[in-house]
Amino acid sequence: MSDFRPCRECKDWDTCLLTEGEKDWFGYQDITFCPQHIFWLLKYEHIIRGRKWPEPNETAIGGMSGKSMSWAAFTKASTLLAEVYSRLDATGWRGKLLSAECKDYQREKIQYLSDDAKSALYYITRKPKDRQFSQWVADHRYARKSDKNITHLTT
Repeated sequence: MSDFRPCRECKDWDTCLLTEGEKDWFGYQDITFCPQHIFWLLKYEHIIRGRKWPEPNETAIGGMSGKSMSWAAFTKASTLLAEVYSRLDATGWRGKLLSAECKDYQREKIQYLSDDAKSALYYITRKPKDRQFSQWVADHRYARKSDKNITHLTT
């Protein structure tokens, strides 16, 4: 795993420069509101809420154990989770679904989330301040349908 983390400069998570192995762990100083980071935070929330930070461990269930955090690090982690859940509240039942699916060990990657959970994830990472979640979802459905129609007409 490389020490270089381009996450702070990244503007598009679809073109993420991290390898699959590097996406398995993030330090709290690396965390941004990237879908990969939020997925990881929700996945290991049970460790973070125990005042620890997930650390790679081959013998632990789920592949992570916890390393005790200093008070300052724990405060940062708690504040981060509070912001995540504040944003999830705006998405209603889809936010609850996202939280549950992230904790499911059979869903090891974002790609395995349901469409409803993904829509909540993408909304909270972008958090458009001028649009409610329902409007944001409707706009994205319309955009996807328009893209499909254009593709269909050009082929």
